[in-house]
Amino acid sequence: MSSSQPSLQLDAVSERVAVNLLRHLEWQADGFSLVFLFADVGPSLQMADWLDERLSLQGRTLQRQDAKDEFARKPEAAVDALIGQLAELSSHAGATWFAIQRHPNDQAWNTARSKFLARLNERRFLLERDLSRPLVLVLPADFRSETRNIAPDIWHVRSVSDELRVARESSVEQLAPEERSHSSSPPEPRSELLAFDEWQRMLSLGNSTGVFLPTSSQAISELLAHGRPADAEQVALTATSVARLRAANSSEASAASALRDLSVSLDNVGQVARAQGDWKQAAAAYGESLALCRQLVERLGGTPKALRDLSVSLNYVGQVARAQGDWKQAGAAYSESLALRRQLVERLGGTPEALRDLSVSLNNVGQVARAQGDWQQAGAAYSESLAL
Repeated sequence: MSSSQPSLQLDAVSERVAVNLLRHLEWQADGFSLVFLFADVGPSLQMADWLDERLSLQGRTLQRQDAKDEFARKPEAAVDALIGQLAELSSHAGATWFAIQRHPNDQAWNTARSKFLARLNERRFLLERDLSRPLVLVLPADFRSETRNIAPDIWHVRSVSDELRVARESSVEQLAPEERSHSSSPPEPRSELLAFDEWQRMLSLGNSTGVFLPTSSQAISELLAHGRPADAEQVALTATSVARLRAANSSEASAASALRDLSVSLDNVGQVARAQGDWKQAAAAYGESLALCRQLVERLGGTPKALRDLSVSLNYVGQVARAQGDWKQAGAAYSESLALRRQLVERLGGTPEALRDLSVSLNNVGQVARAQGDWQQAGAAYSESLAL
């Protein structure tokens, strides 16, 4: 599982796209402009965080809107809602980020996207007349040709168009430096979807006791990297069901391990939900996982492993709160995580992992302070992280 802390540290290709977009949003801050971003789900969410962080420093924000599940059924209504908000969106300094890139391989969603673009193309005049800020339309990475053919009028007036894809060579370690794993480490995959294939093979045996839960984490990472969030969600939900069953039937001796596996599986559900922009489901999954982590700390007497798991879980809760603009909840979660990591540094004698975790938590606290305009606290947190 991954922390969103690294999401603000882009690779070279992503940073090139991000810098180009940022320059446009800075230079064309006032007046209508249209940007098309064709992106995989995960990188687009990272990009939005990256842009919002930098625009916020300038007193502007990214007005983020993500398509909900009803978009697949009523795409024209989404256009009408957007057009109806143009005056309000124009009143905010910054730009509008309108994301309809979820479920890139789902036929119903792709049909809805086509209808959305066709109707928006018909409203080009209203867009140009009533919106006085940049509009970034985020679509699946492979939707460029459809966009050009379906919406030639708004395609013609675009200011910028770019692509953002997952680097196929990305590994779990590159994507998730602050991860928690299941009780046993899975074998390293030797092909692109080896873990997913193995997961399907285990399920085909029809015996949940033979399912090796760590394989689900690797399968989810593979699927998200290949733009298949719907499949990743199915793996996460199935693994959570298996973990619930095992936790319910575990003996006293194996209860702690079973609860931890359930907590990790719930974190996987949260990860997939975040990748699809479903913050409600992410918050629910991470909240339940956090409650289990607290229970494990009490059960195990505050072992270093249990305390670190709790600190990671608090960070996940903080990330969702931050994404939703709930700075109070984000600050509380990050501060509690920071306190746990200071405790772990004292207990473990400053190991490289403990010091790195402390640095990550200080950065999280600094981000919340900066977003709230508390430059003194932000400076103190970032300076301490830099020293570490």
